[in-house]
Amino acid sequence: MQLEQLIPAGAINLDLTATKSHEALHEMAHLVVGQPGLPSNAEVISAIFNREMEYEAAVGSGAAIPHIMMAGPEKPILAVGRSTNGIKFGRNGKEKVKLLFLLISPAENPHLHLHTISRIAKLLHRPEVRESLLKAGGERELRTILKHHDEKVR
Repeated sequence: MQLEQLIPAGAINLDLTATKSHEALHEMAHLVVGQPGLPSNAEVISAIFNREMEYEAAVGSGAAIPHIMMAGPEKPILAVGRSTNGIKFGRNGKEKVKLLFLLISPAENPHLHLHTISRIAKLLHRPEVRESLLKAGGERELRTILKHHDEKVR
């Protein structure tokens, strides 16, 4: 399944207002509220924060991939966020993140979870993909960019 197909309607925010990681994680979690199989928003946020306390989501080059596995969803759920000014990530807030990909995967399929993270990371490792995502004019264009580049890195 293509990454673009893992993004439910309404799970893209190209104008994140957060300036700190905890604010951004809240904004991202709200994008997936009510998706089939997910527990309450409070449980999702708690799981995301617990994971972030263990391992930072920032992956460099202005991107972060917060990710969790939990019981409930039948397939991975992906939300995408973009910040114009950047969001302070990392333990000391030094990393300025402009692209966020929140991944929530079924707990019973860790292989799929790792494979999906790997695909997202491969995309974000490419400067031309990051630049295109930062310039995307809307949700449709962002989905097209993801689809196009995802096919190239598979």
